[in-house]
Amino acid sequence: MSKITVLDPATASKIAAGEVIERPAGVLKELLENAVDAGATAVNIDIEGAGKTLIRINDNGCGMDQEDLELSVVRHATSKIRTFDDLNHLHTFGFRGEALFSVAAVSCLSITSCTAQGEGHRIEAKGGNIVLRSPAPAIPGTTVEIRDLFFNTPARRKFLKSDSYERACLLKVVEESALANLRVSYRVRIGGREVYNLPAQTGPLESAVRARAAEILGPAVAESFVFKEFEPLGLKLFLTPPDKLVTVRDFQFVFVNRRPIESKTVQQAIYKALQNVRPKDRHPAFIVYMTLDPADFDVNIHPQKREIRFVDENRVFGFILNSAAEAAFGNSRPVEAKPLPAVPAIDLSLQARPAAQQLFQVKQAVAPAPAKQQEQPLPVTDIFAPAPAPHFMARESEEPVSYNAAQEAQPAKPEEALPQEQSPAWYQGPYHYLGQLQRSYLLFENPDGLVLIDQHAAQERVLFEKYMDAFEKHDVKVQELMFPIHVDLTPSNVESLMSWAPWLKTAGFELERFSPRSVQVKTMPYVVRFKEDEMKSFIESLAAVVGDPAKSTDTLKRKMVAMLACKKAVKAHDAMTPAEAEALLENMKKCKDGMHCPHGRACVAQLHIKNIGKLFGR
Repeated sequence: MSKITVLDPATASKIAAGEVIERPAGVLKELLENAVDAGATAVNIDIEGAGKTLIRINDNGCGMDQEDLELSVVRHATSKIRTFDDLNHLHTFGFRGEALFSVAAVSCLSITSCTAQGEGHRIEAKGGNIVLRSPAPAIPGTTVEIRDLFFNTPARRKFLKSDSYERACLLKVVEESALANLRVSYRVRIGGREVYNLPAQTGPLESAVRARAAEILGPAVAESFVFKEFEPLGLKLFLTPPDKLVTVRDFQFVFVNRRPIESKTVQQAIYKALQNVRPKDRHPAFIVYMTLDPADFDVNIHPQKREIRFVDENRVFGFILNSAAEAAFGNSRPVEAKPLPAVPAIDLSLQARPAAQQLFQVKQAVAPAPAKQQEQPLPVTDIFAPAPAPHFMARESEEPVSYNAAQEAQPAKPEEALPQEQSPAWYQGPYHYLGQLQRSYLLFENPDGLVLIDQHAAQERVLFEKYMDAFEKHDVKVQELMFPIHVDLTPSNVESLMSWAPWLKTAGFELERFSPRSVQVKTMPYVVRFKEDEMKSFIESLAAVVGDPAKSTDTLKRKMVAMLACKKAVKAHDAMTPAEAEALLENMKKCKDGMHCPHGRACVAQLHIKNIGKLFGR
């Protein structure tokens, strides 16, 4: 039987450090919070080796005398609280006295500090033990240097991500801190290269936020913000209106008493307010500031203090929802559309039920792999014919064919019913094209009745399988751009994207870092043929997707190909000619799964002639 023992202090401190410090970004977060708590108005940050080699933070805060300097690396030594009840009146970031202790336990740490009228002092610690004490120049403020992070916990160092990803996490911490603390200047250098130089903002809140957001999120987003201030919850809300939504979720920040947090309550309330006007591929950008009594929320439920719990979650949700609606639409929320009472509800879901229970019946059988194409192809235009090269592309040796060549093609002859073994289960031809419904749905007549095809979802599926097939066969033909396309991103997104650059090159996208805030695209897959604005939109979306380190290459591959298909597919409200509609139907028939778009939505719905008769009492 095992014997219970008490862990030695060195082992216990390393384990405790793991609860607070997961990666270099965790170190930076703790040190920035200490600097702000010390009253700093200027912070200088230097990073080497993605934070593993060096993290240095210099601030002009109040500093520490010799006694406080030595106590700062002792566990649970803090100037922020004295008793547990003090947590109900807490107005600082740190309070548990774990930050410097945890960092010192897994690094080589040095701190130099001086109070306004005092003498300078310096300590050095290694693996949690102070190894040197010495005098230092009397320069007010504090400088903390972290070297060789995780040198004594190699397993934790081993599980860090790529340097690009770790740099992205570090910059994300800086961006959050800078948006939370507008009166503090930030200067950031990575590998000796200046990434951020953000001056302190001294004007009114609205102008200060817009100025700083322009530096971090970009001028377009900052200028589009609608600003509203509400007395309850001390709420100050910056929100993009419905016509200025963005393609990524990265521009969403929530601060409670200047602490950056992740809050599903706040996020879902804002999405709920915009649910009737938000396209599925667009997201609100927002910066939410709340000032609450410390007793109204609990910040001590997570080791990194990233999440908080509101005392009254429902109250917060309801107030944020109404406030976001007022900011987005004026004094009242948009009136929700009501169904016409004379028309029975029609179920368009793919969950097939008996005909007596629904009007639409969709056959769910997944289509088998298409049979090998006959030597004499059907007379329909291939929608994958490449487009004319945009002006920024190099010329190819072959003459490009128009992507919309179907517009000039003659309407296809009525097709003969194919043998069942050559058609997927959902395909019940022959089909006769009738037209478009609201320029979004293609209408076909077949022997069973009326067929509706979502033109965007259908072409998404066709493009998805086409590109995925090329990718799987390592047959991605690349188009070199005569003039590289420059895409502006946040520095953290640049780092995230560049961490996947070698893999993206195998997918046909060769990217290079152009500056700390931009990348340039040098090649694209030939089958995609993006225009310049389409390419920029795609790269912005891709930068948000690759930021998740948990994604495998297979997961990323599927998401990337799905995004390519979505960006390139015909959109709702786009006109399509009969030839294009029939070509799309024919290409759907060749898909492995012609019934669903890459995101799982239905592409096809069948309204049976018997159910049409029931609408008229037949």
